Amino acid sequence: MATLRSSAPDIVRERFAPPALIAGLALGIVLALALLFDPRSFLQRIRHSHAASVDLYFVKALAHITRDRSVMLLLARREVETGHNIAALRLLASMLAATPSLGFQERVRWLYYRDLLAINYRTPQGGPARARNEHALRLLIGQLRAGANERALYGLAQEATLVHDEGAAMSIYQGLAHRNHAQRSKLYALAATAAEGLHHPREAARLYFLAQTYASTRKAATRDFLAALQVLQSHNEPLLALREGGRHLGRLADDPAILRRLIVLARAADKPKIAAAYARRLLRM
Repeated sequence: MATLRSSAPDIVRERFAPPALIAGLALGIVLALALLFDPRSFLQRIRHSHAASVDLYFVKALAHITRDRSVMLLLARREVETGHNIAALRLLASMLAATPSLGFQERVRWLYYRDLLAINYRTPQGGPARARNEHALRLLIGQLRAGANERALYGLAQEATLVHDEGAAMSIYQGLAHRNHAQRSKLYALAATAAEGLHHPREAARLYFLAQTYASTRKAATRDFLAALQVLQSHNEPLLALREGGRHLGRLADDPAILRRLIVLARAADKPKIAAAYARRLLRM
């Protein structure tokens, strides 16, 4: 019996173009579009777009045509927004090395700093990559703090502490305290915390006492006074803590809890006469 051939037509399978060809055609289209439009108006439309992942390819195409600095900065921003941090860092580093304009260098440094922060927080602690990132961040903080406004300085001080540059943090907080009288107490306390991180107990105590001086409430003054005593005592300096506590007692001289703490401190410092004097003051209250 003869085998019947199917009358159905042969199925013709579609063949797709290679990915490299598709990518090349897409880039060609993008380049053609960039050439057709006026670069300035084209860039203006992209700058206000909210589709960073799409715009990235248009900005890359425009960057091939012009090396305009605003285009390159926008490209770096789009790289950051789409998660291409390493590409953004390389671009910003090359711009930083190439441009003579101080104002432009400052803008590039801020972009570099913010992108490096994003990378650093995603890098495991304790490894060489994290150490390199933090070293670069410390250098950038040193460069950026000179021209930063008050709000930016707060951020730089916080990040300086996180990347183990307590010296910069302490200096920034003290500078802010001189300028911002309303927040002096809080800023001196933050500077004191940074000094503790540097294992400088005497400087930390001095800053806590300054925070006590400018504290707006009795509760805050008590907290800062006790913190100053604690940092000195924890570094085995009870005699210095007792002496400085007596000097900075001020409006806390009628506080029973403070007097009891000074009595205990005087006994620890082997100063029974001073302990007795504080005890008599406590009894008269």
